Amino acid sequence: MKGGINHLAVIVAAIVYFVWQGVWYTVFGKQWLALVGWTAREMRPSPTPYIVGFIMALILAYVAAIALKDSAQASARHGVEFGLFMGIGIFATILLTEYIFEQRPLGLWLLNAAVPVTGFAIVGAIVGGWRSRPRAAR
Repeated sequence: MKGGINHLAVIVAAIVYFVWQGVWYTVFGKQWLALVGWTAREMRPSPTPYIVGFIMALILAYVAAIALKDSAQASARHGVEFGLFMGIGIFATILLTEYIFEQRPLGLWLLNAAVPVTGFAIVGAIVGGWRSRPRAAR
């Protein structure tokens, strides 16, 4: 059964993912700073990364909703499975290749890959399980 995109679910998923990123880097902020070689003083507060980060979270949520909208399996579990598949199978593998060529620390890859992989699973759960109902035939 084909369904539409639940725009409210997409917006909620984007907000939850954006907040998840904030929680992640609050918890692992010191480790992240050490791995990128910065100090807290070198961090320059600017609204730009937050604005871009939220827009990217919104795009990610819409992409997940589009990819899942025609699935016969309308469930949060299927959304999580989809998110993990895409996050690990595509994002994390590409990112690791870049980090290896750039000779960046594997710990940094782990911190920077784990948040979108888990976030994609969260987004998948929300948009996969909270679908629009098809409109009644007229």
